[in-house]
Amino acid sequence: MFSSNSKNMLKQLNKDIRVLVVRYKNHPNHWSILQKKVHPVDKALSHFDDFYKQVYDKQWLSIRDGLLGTQKYVAVINTFGDSEESMAKLELGGAINMRTLFKLEKQHIEDKLAKNKRFSRLKQILDLDKLSEQQEENSAPENDGTNTETSGINAREFSLENSLDNAEYDTKRLVDIKNVLSTEILHEFVPATKIKGREDFILESSHYKLYDNNSRFNVQVEKEYDIDFPEHLNVYCYEAESESTFQSAKKSVAGVLNYYLMDGGSVLPVLALNLKPGHRMLDMCAAPGGKSLLALQSLYPECIVSNDVSQSRLNRIDSVFRQFLYDFDERWLNTGRIRLTKFDGRFVVEDNFDRILVDVPCTTDRHSLHNNDNNIFKPSRIKERLQIPKLQQQLLFNALKLVRKGGIVVYSTCSLSPIQNDGVVHMVLKQIWEETNMEVIVKDLSPALLQTKHVFKFADKKLLKYGHLVLPCLAQNYGPTYFCKLQRVK
Repeated sequence: MFSSNSKNMLKQLNKDIRVLVVRYKNHPNHWSILQKKVHPVDKALSHFDDFYKQVYDKQWLSIRDGLLGTQKYVAVINTFGDSEESMAKLELGGAINMRTLFKLEKQHIEDKLAKNKRFSRLKQILDLDKLSEQQEENSAPENDGTNTETSGINAREFSLENSLDNAEYDTKRLVDIKNVLSTEILHEFVPATKIKGREDFILESSHYKLYDNNSRFNVQVEKEYDIDFPEHLNVYCYEAESESTFQSAKKSVAGVLNYYLMDGGSVLPVLALNLKPGHRMLDMCAAPGGKSLLALQSLYPECIVSNDVSQSRLNRIDSVFRQFLYDFDERWLNTGRIRLTKFDGRFVVEDNFDRILVDVPCTTDRHSLHNNDNNIFKPSRIKERLQIPKLQQQLLFNALKLVRKGGIVVYSTCSLSPIQNDGVVHMVLKQIWEETNMEVIVKDLSPALLQTKHVFKFADKKLLKYGHLVLPCLAQNYGPTYFCKLQRVK
């Protein structure tokens, strides 16, 4: 027990003491701060969950796992390095030449179709023979033995092209704004007129005015049955579900790297160009340069113009070329086989190209989920993101003006967005129909891509009207890569 004097002293002490509570703020990089902060990658995932789930339905969970998982790469062998030695080492490690896989699957398809065709033809002959016997039993008029239904069987009837002509693919497509993209997919996902961002509203682009219910136009679609895989182009991959990865490339005797690692889906837009010897090619948005390098490895182009809008991006292309092409200045730049140009692709005026690749800026879905730096979902880049489809439209439209008659343009993105993919193609086709005398054919590569099924997973063609889309998934984790092949015929 305290004495009375002690109690008085404690009371006096309490009066004299002033307790000041100070709350110190944590450092911006403290875990508690970072945990509460909403990063661009979080905004991207939230946006994709809301948008893509409606587009891809039950497939979205598989696609989402792929996007968030480890990306797979392929190795493009450098023809100008120690190519034979590199291929032998990769094959010892279990890698497979993509061309070999395509050829094996193509042969399997042809054999299967030929077998089905023979079975169907044999059944038809047997049914006709049975019918003939019944007619004879019923004293029907005698047959003269020249049955046109069972004669004239030839090898062409068993070809891949002839068999697929009778397969269940659309042979002609009438694009009607009322019942195609506007109502099935795009109309539902056109962004709102205004988008709220923090304290203000940002006006949406007006380029979706094309969705006029009274507008209709025809699009000519032609099927393609094969993929030309250049003999000198060697691309190695691992089989589906393999966890093997490629090691960093080593330098060859000539001092250049032996192979280039890139997303597997990026190979398809270049193959879709169907390059031939002597072609002049424009890579309109070329940075970082992988697709230009891939096209060069085919040894087909006489000249490749690798263009991009900024000097920093052009420097990246230059760096890639110098790592893989020895004596770059003397053998490539000075001879004109490679040209590096710095233009906004919308305003390039050089024309008469045989092939043009338009690998446009997009939301880069996989990058947006893994990297906060330079992320298109940063608050400071929201206006830029909203303007992406308009920019893509202008780039593709200009490319179709620059390609020669009979030439090929391939449009590609690394996005799952139906607006940036088929939507942009749709806008451009409509613009061409309304404003120019050009004629453009859409190339349906569905039959040709059947031979790639053991390497890539594609979106259901019911979701697409013009192009093709490589879907990410854990087993075959490439992409996303959308590509559409267009041929200017007039």
